[in-house]
Amino acid sequence: MASVVASSFFVDALDEIIDTAFYQSNRQDAVVMFTEDQPESVLEEIRALPGVLQAEGQQYAAAILRHGARMKRVTIEARVPDPDLSRVVASDGSVANAGPGGILLSERLAAQLGAVPGTLVEVQFTSGRRETRQLPVTGTVKQYFGLGAYMDHASLNALFRQAPQYSAASIAIDPRRQDALFTRLKALPAVAGVPVMTDMRRSFREVIAQQVTVMNTLYITIAVLITIGVAYNGARIQLSERARELASLRILGFSRREVSFILAGEMMLLALLAQPPGWLIGAAIARLAVENFSSDVYTIPLVLEPAAFASASLIVLAAALCSVLIVRRRLDRMDLVAVMKTRE
Repeated sequence: MASVVASSFFVDALDEIIDTAFYQSNRQDAVVMFTEDQPESVLEEIRALPGVLQAEGQQYAAAILRHGARMKRVTIEARVPDPDLSRVVASDGSVANAGPGGILLSERLAAQLGAVPGTLVEVQFTSGRRETRQLPVTGTVKQYFGLGAYMDHASLNALFRQAPQYSAASIAIDPRRQDALFTRLKALPAVAGVPVMTDMRRSFREVIAQQVTVMNTLYITIAVLITIGVAYNGARIQLSERARELASLRILGFSRREVSFILAGEMMLLALLAQPPGWLIGAAIARLAVENFSSDVYTIPLVLEPAAFASASLIVLAAALCSVLIVRRRLDRMDLVAVMKTRE
């Protein structure tokens, strides 16, 4: 059963990742990437293009973060306060802002640097003026992809002592005018590329659905085979050891159903008693998977829903019941005379 709990955990975890990464944080239809940083007026030009319903700018700055003896090379993303399309989402679902003059870190990046909110982090910019500044960590957020570092857009440009600029623009698109918009964007020399988030969401879901189906089938098959093997062999052993007792009950007047209930009830009771340890082992496997599979590229959340434990128990109990019913057929066909003649 532990394997079924572990496989169900992956399904719930992937649903959490997809919902957070593609529907709460990145809600834009596409991202317009510029060949180099553009002035603030570029957003008005983007908004004027056919089919653009909304546009928000982001600015990227490569940097090395240091705290004590630890360091990490990251790309800092600067955003305007309270964005709507491309957002940093806190654990409670609210939009997290870096705050003026500070830096917001993902929980995993903060842990690798050994930094907590209020800690001063050395930020060495490797682009622009290539200056080094000390910035306070204003907070941490849970993030499933990459090592995120975020700053307020106005604060970053103030550090660079320059007018506001943007490296990319997140846009919401009118589907009816999408083709005309992409044609215009391809003709603009300042546009390096236009990743389409709707296509990415669909492709990600298709790949994940296929992998999850294969994984679930494998884990459930293993669980069913193990359960049937253990339950069937246990029932066979019980039948062999207690054949004379069960036959005696038949001779004393007990019906086939009543005698079968003794054997089947005992095996199903054992299967029920095995459920809590199976839940605990499955949860432990899921926790180990989270710890071992997490990396700088992605992390897997630990999501254990009651439905995962319920479905695992139903699968295992159904397999155990099938095994017991198979043994019951042997019990019903038992030759009472031959069994009673058998010596102890």
